[in-house]
Amino acid sequence: MYYVLRRVFFASLVVASQCAVSATLVRTAAQDSQPKFVKTATAMSGLCVDVFKAIERADPDLKFGEMKDFMPLPRIEVSLADGDLDAFCGLAKTATRQAQLDFIETPLYTTHSVLAARSDEKADPKNFDDIRKLGDDAVVLVVTKTVHAEILAAQAGLKVDSGARDTSVNLKKLLEGRGRFVYHNDFALVDEIKRDNLSDKVKLLSAQFATEGRFMVVSKKAAPALRQKLTAAIEKLSKSGELAKIFEAYKPR
Repeated sequence: MYYVLRRVFFASLVVASQCAVSATLVRTAAQDSQPKFVKTATAMSGLCVDVFKAIERADPDLKFGEMKDFMPLPRIEVSLADGDLDAFCGLAKTATRQAQLDFIETPLYTTHSVLAARSDEKADPKNFDDIRKLGDDAVVLVVTKTVHAEILAAQAGLKVDSGARDTSVNLKKLLEGRGRFVYHNDFALVDEIKRDNLSDKVKLLSAQFATEGRFMVVSKKAAPALRQKLTAAIEKLSKSGELAKIFEAYKPR
């Protein structure tokens, strides 16, 4: 009996090992953008990590690579274009990105582009023309090399500062009077305002300038089978309501 159990035990180890080997590794990265990715001393968490885990449950043949540190977004996009990464979570569509990357059409979640201002701000612009009418001191702060920076760059006559690498820096510049507004998505802005303990100093204005789907992107150099598997898993999670459930836990409040 001992030898039978021993053989069964080792046979199960072989099967488990074969399953682990057969899993498709999805090379990805973490962006310094909370709450998409939240880095602690021991692990990476956040909305996109929860999405990765849900995809792995939906298709056990997919396994996302470990993420230990942040990678700058421009480097992530270059790595995807070069084929050094396979996929990434939560990008908005731009013409440049669509030319370089494949977008899985089912959105993971949706955000809204809004303005943040100091709590004593009296103006509440509803569109870009309203900002222009405020004059030269109505400088709009935006994170460099993002979809929001591209949008503002296309708006003639706006005073834009796109020098900051993250939202936290822009909120500091806002409070220092080095800009009048911060333009970003509500999802990230609400989270950063809370993390920086600025709820009594910074507010979101009422207008929604744009609604943007956030998508899983896949390198054009990735195997077609990977795109097919990711597409099927994301469609399954969308139809089941799992994606909406994940986003609800991080939704701006």
